[in-house]
Amino acid sequence: MIEAPAKVWQHEAMKHLIPAFLALPLTALVACAAPEETAPPPAPEVTTVDLSSKFVWPRSYDYMPEGATLVYSATLDWRHDSGIAGAQAFWSRESDENGSGIFISEDARIFSDENLTKFDVIVLNSATGNVLNGDQQKALQRFVEAGGGLIAQHAAGDSSLAESWPWWETQFGTEFVSHPADPQFQTADVVTLATDHPVMDGIGAKFAHNDEWYSFTGPVGGDVVVLAGLDESTYSPLNKVYGVEDLRMGPEPTDHPIIWAKCPGNGKIVYSALGHKADAYDSEAHKNILRNAMAWVRAESDAGCP
Repeated sequence: MIEAPAKVWQHEAMKHLIPAFLALPLTALVACAAPEETAPPPAPEVTTVDLSSKFVWPRSYDYMPEGATLVYSATLDWRHDSGIAGAQAFWSRESDENGSGIFISEDARIFSDENLTKFDVIVLNSATGNVLNGDQQKALQRFVEAGGGLIAQHAAGDSSLAESWPWWETQFGTEFVSHPADPQFQTADVVTLATDHPVMDGIGAKFAHNDEWYSFTGPVGGDVVVLAGLDESTYSPLNKVYGVEDLRMGPEPTDHPIIWAKCPGNGKIVYSALGHKADAYDSEAHKNILRNAMAWVRAESDAGCP
């Protein structure tokens, strides 16, 4: 018998294989196919707040006492999650203890003349960036100058809030430069500079505190009472990692303000650069300063104003 050439044999074999292959179930064909890359899941829908709509109070508003504290923690620049949470917890406990009432929000629409009548004090809790539009900024300004209290904490002084808010730039009175890095958090001596001021009552000459230490361009401008300064000999005011390296403001605590007070119009402002992380609120001295600040900005007397 003469063998068929190889090509002829392959052709005959394929004639039988093709019908059999076509008869396979579709599932079998899929199983044999090379796996394809699956498409990424669709991006989740992002819910945004319509800032042109009216602010809607929650039901708890009806039970909030008059003269409450508004704690505003919105950020569009750097966000200090730990410190923001620590401050919110601190002010919440204070509200529970003194019954003053508290409302925590990141909704800028709350800043209207009508809404702010519910409050005696506003806390800018490390708010950063352009988080208030022009009308909202003016509402807060009117609130303070009419006799309201304002406590600004830590990152509210990193200059990102002041970039689009001329009034706050003026009230703040200096400009943030940077903070140390490597190590970022250090223990330093905070020195009392206004021993008779109500905000520094019971604090003593100085206290040691661990935090991220801000440096500024220079002295605080305008009518101001500098309440405390940093002793730069007790920590390393350098940043060898990025930006400005030498963050020294001067050899004396008076050269490096860290907590200060102002009284624009009939209102009162306290700024404290302390509070980057939640553990900053473990410090008894820091907590007492904040308690004193709250009492002072609420007081009707102008004692302590420059």
